[in-house]
Amino acid sequence: MKKVWLFGLALVLVLSVFTLGQEIKNPDTFVNVEYGTIETLDPAYAYDTASNAVIFNTMENLVMWPYGVVDADETDLSYSLDTADLQPMLATVVPSVENGLVVTYPDGSVTYQFPIRKGVKFHKGGTLTPEDVEYTFERGILQDRDGGPQWMLIEPLSGSKYTRLYQWVEAVLGIDTKKGTLIKDLTPEQQAKFYNEAIDPLVEVTPTGDVVFHLAAPYPPFLSILAHGGSWGAILDKEWVIEQGGWDGKPDTWAKWYNPGGGEVAEESELYNVINGTGPYMLDHWDPGVEVVFKRFDGYWREPAKIETVIDKKVQEWSDRLLSFSRGDADICGIDPQYLPQVMGQPGIVVTLNLPRMSLNPAAFFTSDLVVEGNDLVGSGKWAEDGIPSEFFNDVHLRKAFAYAFEYQTYIDEVLGVAGGFMQHGPIPKTFDWAYDDDPALDYHFDMEKAIEEMKLAWDGKVWDTGFTFTLLYNEGNQGRKVAAEILEKNIESMNPKFHIDVRGVPWATYLGMLVTTKMPLFMIGWVADFPDPHNFVVPFCHSTGTFSGWQGDSMVAMFKEKYDPLIAAAMKTNDKAERAAIYKQIQRMSYEDCYDIWIPQVNGYRVMRDWVQGYAFNPIFPGPYYYSIYKAYE
Repeated sequence: MKKVWLFGLALVLVLSVFTLGQEIKNPDTFVNVEYGTIETLDPAYAYDTASNAVIFNTMENLVMWPYGVVDADETDLSYSLDTADLQPMLATVVPSVENGLVVTYPDGSVTYQFPIRKGVKFHKGGTLTPEDVEYTFERGILQDRDGGPQWMLIEPLSGSKYTRLYQWVEAVLGIDTKKGTLIKDLTPEQQAKFYNEAIDPLVEVTPTGDVVFHLAAPYPPFLSILAHGGSWGAILDKEWVIEQGGWDGKPDTWAKWYNPGGGEVAEESELYNVINGTGPYMLDHWDPGVEVVFKRFDGYWREPAKIETVIDKKVQEWSDRLLSFSRGDADICGIDPQYLPQVMGQPGIVVTLNLPRMSLNPAAFFTSDLVVEGNDLVGSGKWAEDGIPSEFFNDVHLRKAFAYAFEYQTYIDEVLGVAGGFMQHGPIPKTFDWAYDDDPALDYHFDMEKAIEEMKLAWDGKVWDTGFTFTLLYNEGNQGRKVAAEILEKNIESMNPKFHIDVRGVPWATYLGMLVTTKMPLFMIGWVADFPDPHNFVVPFCHSTGTFSGWQGDSMVAMFKEKYDPLIAAAMKTNDKAERAAIYKQIQRMSYEDCYDIWIPQVNGYRVMRDWVQGYAFNPIFPGPYYYSIYKAYE
């Protein structure tokens, strides 16, 4: 294990006022007050941090990342994001070339072999088997819901030929599925042919009970994709899933379970609101929008967790979260950076600043070729002052006008505040200093003269003469995104009395469902790393099938496919860091010219907790708190 991430002088600032002897409230219950809503409990479907944080504490993967501790008394950053430091979890050994469990063959194919831990119990009573592991990955790939996480498994297991299941189906069967919309119409014979030829050979159980993954070509970050923290690698109990109405495991039936709800209706998955893992906590209940309650699993294969009950309370209003946290009713609290001064110096509260992050959160995405029918976000849906047409953001001058109209330094000063922030350009975080191009000329800066100049060029002056109206959504409770939206609203409307933007908050689950509809003219969302590699950022941000970029409309997708996809693929065909860095820097320069997103300034990491919180695990790749190691005490 090695220490990583040096910020400046690696100074980690801890601010607190201790009140020795203060009574610890509810010592066997841990309360987290936060905002945001959970979309689903299905690990193959989940692709948001709120859902993943629940799965993270109740389900487990084959391997896990080592972590440090950032609690009330200690700041230990001795975590690692190096795959060489991965530790066994449901596997008993981490495969490597050295131990003979990673083998590269003359044809370039690679196998990863995992011995599976014996005697591990699921919460509902089943026992972990190698067949559960095989089923988990096959089910996830065959489900491949729109906008979901399965691209991370499809890409390496297909030899980097495909990122979505429908592409693979089309290649094997020689048909046009209309981007997957016709997959549910496949005959049993077609389903069996695809499964037997493409899917069944990927993950196999050996006669000795090991699980082997077969990759057609090397894929450097493969092991990190499987690590704990990524719901797509969380292992399911096959028999239990089938009892819930899930895929029956047969080769000729899987299409019925493909893309549930079209990626928009999470409730269509049979595991939407049920969960059965091997983790240290069991789900007691989930009351959507209110709370998630966990109970300690006393049959856990390691030492049981220290805390009996964990409650994640979903509290959208900051004032309500602050009251609960200040009184000691909550142990940790979700706090936007602009509110940090309200808790700094309060008795019994510890604030730790300057922690590393591995995310881009948020960015603002333009949508081309909008769906206008039945879309109340685009007004009349026409070139008129009371609406916008489908092609509104297809013009790069219009996109640049919006980028110049954002007050970057104001956002840093007023939103990020004492936490501190920094400018960001392009889809690669500064964390990857070897791949990030730090040329300040690639930053857009607030410049209303340039914004107006670009606006007048947009659509040969048509935008300026006609005007427009559209609605800009943000997820309720996220004040940073609300302020970012209001900055754009204020400055764009100030240019011309014919320009109108309506800013509106909606629940998080609603917002997530809207992402795959191509109805939001401009949407803001963040990305927390799935695995620690620049590839995990360029794919969602600028690949034609990316989680966000794939839903920015036909014109944007066509641009990504022509200009960005070949570069992204090239960067994964070499292990030479310098070659990869050159490609990623080219992508950043192209991102500046094409202006497909607004790169909003990023905040430094921080933690806020009561002064009795101990054992609070830290690794920036984690999707949320890992409750297994946490306890409450004065030390």
